[in-house]
Amino acid sequence: MTDIPARIEDLITTVAGTFELVAEHSWPGPDRPRVWEVRGSDGQRRFVKRHAGPQGHRREVEAYQRWTHFLGAGRAPTLVAADTEARAIVITPVAGRSVHSHPLDGKEELEAYQQAGYLLALLHSAPTGTASHSAEGEDEWAAAVDKMLHHAALYLPADVGVMLRDITRERPGELPAQVCHADYQPRNWLWDSTTRTLRLIDFERTCVEPAVKRDLPRLELRILASRPNGRAAFYDGFGRNLTPAEQHACLAYGAQDAVSALQWGLEHRDVETVDAAHTMLENLRAHYNHGRMYSSSRGR
Repeated sequence: MTDIPARIEDLITTVAGTFELVAEHSWPGPDRPRVWEVRGSDGQRRFVKRHAGPQGHRREVEAYQRWTHFLGAGRAPTLVAADTEARAIVITPVAGRSVHSHPLDGKEELEAYQQAGYLLALLHSAPTGTASHSAEGEDEWAAAVDKMLHHAALYLPADVGVMLRDITRERPGELPAQVCHADYQPRNWLWDSTTRTLRLIDFERTCVEPAVKRDLPRLELRILASRPNGRAAFYDGFGRNLTPAEQHACLAYGAQDAVSALQWGLEHRDVETVDAAHTMLENLRAHYNHGRMYSSSRGR
């Protein structure tokens, strides 16, 4: 009937009865999950996702079972069924359109960004259980920086490598572990213009680590840097601004993430990821130049 694997068809049937395929919503490219929209014999729409690997499956199932309810009723899909062997889940739909593919105007955009900050703060405040995170030791941090600089030298001019070395020279200190979405950006924010409500999707990277390592670098360096009003609205919803230590960590981890994204994008010929990596590097450059100008002016 479709290109949905037979085992996943069986999973859908257990919750929806006979069904029809409405659409496929998979992102193009290798190592990506498959996503289908189906309608069951009961008339209800559901989304079916087959994860690319077991880690993504485990993380998304855990997120729905343990943490998404802290966002509030209806702010995220509900897990209906899961099959570990097939790496598949069935979830309910939520209303709204992706903020990435359907940009908003003026006031609506600020509302969406304010709610994005609010929802991320709720997720970060969810209990983590016994999970914890220890800051990288000096040797571990030095190895990560060396790896970043090695790859940067393959793809980027020497002056960018100097900038990256300076930004990562100081190892971030101990920071609290929090529940992180880990792919928190507008493509995973659904805005319902009728109710003016933001909802979240795609929890396959959810983990317990410092937010300035997993959630905030991409958000700051890919999205908020070019939207000062959106940034102000986001942190208004978030409830606070970042501390100086968090700002430093965000840039240091962001430098590593930018190079990693660039390498992955080039190896997989993913133009969107390559462009996003260059956006991060450009915004890191702006922060870096501003910091040097500030230090120079203080020394006069």
